[in-house]
Amino acid sequence: MPIYDTQNRLVQLGAEVGKGGEAVIHQVLGRPQQLAKVYTSAPRQGYDQKLAWMLAYPPHDPTAAQGHASIAWPTDLLYDDQQQFVGYLMPYIQKAVPLLEVFNPRLRARTLPGFDLRYLYRTARNVAVTLAAIHAQGYVVGDVNESNILVTPSALVTMIDTDSFQVQRQDGARLVFYPCPVGKPEYTSPELQGRSFQQEVQKPEQDCFGLGVLIFQLLMEGSHPFRAQWLQTGDPPPTEERIRQGFFPHAEPALGPVAVPTNALGLNSLHPKLAYLMRLCFVEGHQQPRQRPAPDLWGQVIAEAEKALVECKQGHFYAGHLDSCPYCQLKQSRRTPPPVAPRVNSYPPTNRPLSRSFNLPSPTPPSKPKVMTSKIFSLPMRTATPSPLAPPRPQPSSVTMQAQRVIQKCPQCNQGNPSDEIYCQTCLHQLTPNRMCGYCNQETPLRGSYCVHCGRQL
Repeated sequence: MPIYDTQNRLVQLGAEVGKGGEAVIHQVLGRPQQLAKVYTSAPRQGYDQKLAWMLAYPPHDPTAAQGHASIAWPTDLLYDDQQQFVGYLMPYIQKAVPLLEVFNPRLRARTLPGFDLRYLYRTARNVAVTLAAIHAQGYVVGDVNESNILVTPSALVTMIDTDSFQVQRQDGARLVFYPCPVGKPEYTSPELQGRSFQQEVQKPEQDCFGLGVLIFQLLMEGSHPFRAQWLQTGDPPPTEERIRQGFFPHAEPALGPVAVPTNALGLNSLHPKLAYLMRLCFVEGHQQPRQRPAPDLWGQVIAEAEKALVECKQGHFYAGHLDSCPYCQLKQSRRTPPPVAPRVNSYPPTNRPLSRSFNLPSPTPPSKPKVMTSKIFSLPMRTATPSPLAPPRPQPSSVTMQAQRVIQKCPQCNQGNPSDEIYCQTCLHQLTPNRMCGYCNQETPLRGSYCVHCGRQL
């Protein structure tokens, strides 16, 4: 079957590089930097209009200047010889592995053995920056999970399967939504557990839950935040039920009949501000989704925590506020310690070839791990000339954008913030008065439930 792009140029499909339930992904002959996603059955109704809108109004790509696509956004639409929509073109991300291969210690030791904790922090930061760019343009991912993110040996990331993103477009006086039809339960927010995604209009705070899970997994040796010891008789409930109930074992006290797993890192192994954001996401955010930290706030705090990492004599990197290395302590309490990056004279270490199971070319030795471009936390709305494939873009709807209840201004940068924010979302300056923590005797924000220094419940 001959396939053409919107310029009526023949698109010759090459080798198959991936296959899912709805589509097959091919290389494109003569276009080595592109892939073609071709649907194996009739695309979902309205997908051509949805993708035309996305094509006309892409989000700002934080790493475009570095020649890397952090979002595998559609670049053209594909049609058969009967002018029927059959798929789209997108960037080809090479020498990259799924995020699962990064946060899982055993898999990472095989595919990216040079990835120490510094790389994991940089990867987490880049995931947050990418999601911030998507939200800034009014899109919602909907299906945030480990299989939809690729990571390069230099810690750059790419979000893929963008055709499943939630999109809104203006059709005359009518606002048309294209919900994200899929999702993984272990990354789904508690308020959406057990509900059908087919007609669900999601908000950015639902993405923020999945982002919190991914960051937790990256920084906590691949452990899911709701993995726990079950303290009652009978079989423990599945992860999705623990999410729905809010059984977060790292709360103080733990919420529900759960406890932190034995021989696992606790939240006190993280920088205190990171531990604070984790509890905001999974404790306060359980009943109040808007309390979940936004991607740009995650990015700022991760950057601060990354700078505070120190190295122990065994080559582990860990949070600098701790008296000793938590990974060395784990080594004493279990047989298999976390993998240590090879000792080399320069940073970062040289990587061995990627796993052959991905059918990817071997990477060249990486340069210093990369981060998204500067000023990543104030991404502007990108303007674009409307394409003939799509009508002019409407103003973002309150259904897909976070509510703008801005009633307090930051004394540091003069930016507006919602009334329930403790830290400025732009510069992270504290907005609320302090009180003394009874555990560490340090001042901590009055409105918070946990101390930002020692992480204990106030």
